[in-house]
Amino acid sequence: MVETPPVQTQKPQLPQKNFSYPDQLRNQAEQIVSTIKMLSEIPKSISTLRRVFRGEALYQSEDGTNQWVQVVKPTFILLDKQTRKPVKKIIKDSNGEEREVFLPNDEAIEEVLSQLFFMGMNQITALTNLDENTVLDDLKEFECKLAAILCLKQVDWGLDKSLMPMIQTKIKTVIQDARYLCVNGGTMKALTQQVSRIEQVLEGGKDMKRVNMSPYS
Repeated sequence: MVETPPVQTQKPQLPQKNFSYPDQLRNQAEQIVSTIKMLSEIPKSISTLRRVFRGEALYQSEDGTNQWVQVVKPTFILLDKQTRKPVKKIIKDSNGEEREVFLPNDEAIEEVLSQLFFMGMNQITALTNLDENTVLDDLKEFECKLAAILCLKQVDWGLDKSLMPMIQTKIKTVIQDARYLCVNGGTMKALTQQVSRIEQVLEGGKDMKRVNMSPYS
C-alpha cells in the first residue's frame, strides 16, 4: 500500500510593498516636520534682518541678562534735517559705561523689509510654482528697482555711498534665495511627496494586518 505523503501547507506570501517599519514612518515624519519648520522660519528672517540693518547683536551681560547692543554702524542711519549729519546719542551699557551710538533710520529699514516680505520673504511665495525664467526676470526687475530706490534715497536714508554696491548685493541675495524655493514648485512637490510616503507606510501597515497568517485556514 502506497503511503500518501503529508500535504505541506504553505504559508501565504506577503507582498513586499506592504511591509512597513517603525523607522520608515519616523524618518518620513521627521522630513515633513523639517520642511514645515523651514517654511515657518522664513518670516522670522525679517526680524533677523531688522537687527542686521540696525547694526545690533545680542549681548549677554555678566548677570545673565540679554540685550541688543549696537556693534557696528547701522546700514540706514538717521540724519539731522539741517546739518545732514548722522544723529548720535549717548547711552549707558550694562556695565554703566557711557558710549556713543548712531540712531538707525527705522523708517527706511521698515520700508526695505516690507519690500523683502512681498518679494519672497513669506510662506506663500515658497509654495508657489514658477519656472526659472520667470524667477530670473523678477530678480532682474527687483535689482533695477532696488538700485533706483537706494540712489534716490541715499541722502534721506543716510546710506554710505561707498557701501551701496555691497548693500544692494546683500539685499538682492536674500530675495534670490527666497524666490528660488518656488522654482518649478520644488518646495510644494517635496511636501506632497513626503505626505504621500507617510500615507504609503500607514496603508502598508493596515494591509499587512488584514493578511491571515494561520496555517490552518
